[in-house]
Amino acid sequence: MIILPELIDENLQISQVTVANEITITLRTTSPTAACPCCGTISKRVQSRYRRTLHDLPMSGRLVHLMIEVRRFFCKKSTCAQKIFAEQLPALCRPHAQRTKRLQEALCRLGLAVGGQAGEDIGSEQGLSGSRDTILRLVRKFELPAAQEPRVIGLDDWAWKRRHHYGTLICDLEQNRPIDLLPDRRAETVSAWLQGHPHIDIVSRDGSSEYASAISKGAPQARQVSDRWHLVKNLAACVSVQLAQSLGKLRRAEQAKAKASPEEKPRSSEQPPARTRAIQQAQHARQAERRARYEQMMMLREQGLKSADIAAQVGMAERTMRGWLSRGDLPYSGPRRERARLIDPYKTYLLSRWHQGCRTGSQLERELRAKGYKGSGRAMYRYLATLEPSVSKRGSSRATRETTMQPNPLLALSAQQTTWLFFRKQDDLTKEEQESLRQLRQASPHIETAYRLVEKFLQMVRERTGEQLDGWLAFVEASHLKAFDSFVTGVQQDKEAVFAGLTLPWSNGPLEGNVNRLKLIKRSMYGRAEFDLLKLRVLHRSKKNQDRKDKKKNHQEQQVGRLKKPKMMKNRTNSQHITTGISEVA
Repeated sequence: MIILPELIDENLQISQVTVANEITITLRTTSPTAACPCCGTISKRVQSRYRRTLHDLPMSGRLVHLMIEVRRFFCKKSTCAQKIFAEQLPALCRPHAQRTKRLQEALCRLGLAVGGQAGEDIGSEQGLSGSRDTILRLVRKFELPAAQEPRVIGLDDWAWKRRHHYGTLICDLEQNRPIDLLPDRRAETVSAWLQGHPHIDIVSRDGSSEYASAISKGAPQARQVSDRWHLVKNLAACVSVQLAQSLGKLRRAEQAKAKASPEEKPRSSEQPPARTRAIQQAQHARQAERRARYEQMMMLREQGLKSADIAAQVGMAERTMRGWLSRGDLPYSGPRRERARLIDPYKTYLLSRWHQGCRTGSQLERELRAKGYKGSGRAMYRYLATLEPSVSKRGSSRATRETTMQPNPLLALSAQQTTWLFFRKQDDLTKEEQESLRQLRQASPHIETAYRLVEKFLQMVRERTGEQLDGWLAFVEASHLKAFDSFVTGVQQDKEAVFAGLTLPWSNGPLEGNVNRLKLIKRSMYGRAEFDLLKLRVLHRSKKNQDRKDKKKNHQEQQVGRLKKPKMMKNRTNSQHITTGISEVA
């Protein structure tokens, strides 16, 4: 009875136990009566007996089989359609089942956690009998517990098939857990779901206009919140364009200066390898083929064909084809731009030390190692060779001549690398990166203006000071930077949601983590990831996982309760400052 506690409720008695490679337990029922499953009439008349075999959880690594002697009874009610019935064992198993309830629950939990095929593999190692089809069938019968009505939710799309088919994931931001999965991201589908949940007060979303219209139609009482991460991402795209333009002007000025004094042109650190005739012929052939494809695209567009039809005829992606046409010319497939190297952040320091008169390579290498340089010594000597030809060998310290013009280390930075310097905190930058950023700001007034705009916007994002948004927009308009026009236009069109995103603590951060979890589940299921199975696995959370999250949340709330009042809140406090302090701790 300790091993099989269900036997007490079912009035079962163990007759025999056989232990070999498998454990077989023979049981028989002891109740004198049974209830008809059709009409509920109690009957004592036994019609016959038969043996029913059930699979149970393994014991000590051995499979367990239950051989139960079950009786058939006559139904005493003459009007009942069930003339003969077999006695049921509701606490032990379901009708017509071949496995006990606890074995089915174990297989179902295994399927929800790892899937069908993986569940079969793990279960067979642990002695749980069940094929992948059985596990998936049990998962489909699983009923999710009823969730409480959400108040604050977040919407985000997920790719069922990228660029072709998307769905929508909905999360409860207060509970930090997914609550529903929609098969598409159309405004009608999202709006219908929102209409079925009238208690929603706040909806966090990205900059999608389709989601915005769906929320306005399905939940007009809810306040829309624009996600801060997407705002910063859109701003970074505009800043990257501005930096590309400014750095391009600096490079053209450097080239003009080099042409004006060709005798002072510095040596390149590494000469590119000479191209063989075969490589040149292959490159010319590829370029000719690209030129022919581009001319075909231009001809088809003049004929009035749509973009999808043109892409299908020329045999390339529609997005790539649009990029070619928007350029107005064929993109040249020249040699690739040199990749960033570990020595790049330290070039400014090496250049300053070189001008100070330190020409000993070993000394410079020791100083770089002390500053955290992880690259090879050969890379450092290759750069030193561009400053002084006599330092081409390791250990050479004598200088034969003083160079009058040195390469500008700022031009080695790409627009993407410079954008990364703009959006990181000053405390996270190394001394070399801070110096590069300072020189960049001094090199161009446009770069200085762009940095001030980014700094003010990031301050609003981090401190939740959305009331400064109007002043920031006026600052952008006064700066006359055309690269920010698209970002400002998007903010003006969605100003209420942007203001809420810069004021309230809600964002789509929890959704991004759940989308990554959804992708992992979808890919682990291979071709068996139908929508119903995927939805069950995504929405299912084990009790232990939820208890762990609740414990972590309670711990964070206790930490917030023990916080001292900040200095900025001593004289005056409001709900916005309190929310900001709590969100920063969280």
